Amino acid sequence: MKKSFLFVAALVMTFAACQKEGEVQDKTVATFEEAAISPAKVNSEFKLDTTGTFQSGNFIFQQVAMPSTSFYSCNVVSNHTDTTFVDWNDAWKAIAGGAYAGKNYVVWNKNYYGDDAIKLATAAVVPGFYVTNSVYAYASITKGDWSGPAFGDDDWFLLTVTGSLEGKAVNTAVEFYLAKGKSVVTDWTYVDLSSLGKVDELYFELSGSRTDPVWGLNTPAYFAFDNLGGKK
Repeated sequence: MKKSFLFVAALVMTFAACQKEGEVQDKTVATFEEAAISPAKVNSEFKLDTTGTFQSGNFIFQQVAMPSTSFYSCNVVSNHTDTTFVDWNDAWKAIAGGAYAGKNYVVWNKNYYGDDAIKLATAAVVPGFYVTNSVYAYASITKGDWSGPAFGDDDWFLLTVTGSLEGKAVNTAVEFYLAKGKSVVTDWTYVDLSSLGKVDELYFELSGSRTDPVWGLNTPAYFAFDNLGGKK
């Protein structure tokens, strides 16, 4: 019995040692590593599901994919590790270079063609997730573009997360600055969402100091996230 116990203990220790740092075992967490996400033909690093919805962990995501016109929107699954930026075709890259854990992550922008709520298969308190800037937004913030020069001390780029339960908005919002003045997020950074309480839908909104009264936000409205529902 003693030998068996020692053998089992050794297996457990070996398994724990083989786990990668940041690897998530909780099946309710959206890691975007599902085999159902198939490669698109746009380029060899880019991964998409079809237009409509896809599920990862306890979350159901909207996604618009029109390969014939190279148009993608909402929750776009990517496995880019390159951080170079030339034009909007490079929008689906995280400035952190690769996923927080595993290979896949999501680059988000607003779905102007329909609902962009992230739905929970089962209502729950969402602990949090990891976020970083897209290379598109990062290039605009640090180098400037048609929207203006590089960010000054008074400029900002803000992610706001809200939720609802059974059709009623929760009373709390979580705010996280992706950029504030010269300080710009370039690493995967954990954002705690537990203060939202129990929700069955999540909503993202990007806002900033460079906003046109007609066209809205001028800073490219993209950010990357991974491990939605995970703990720090």
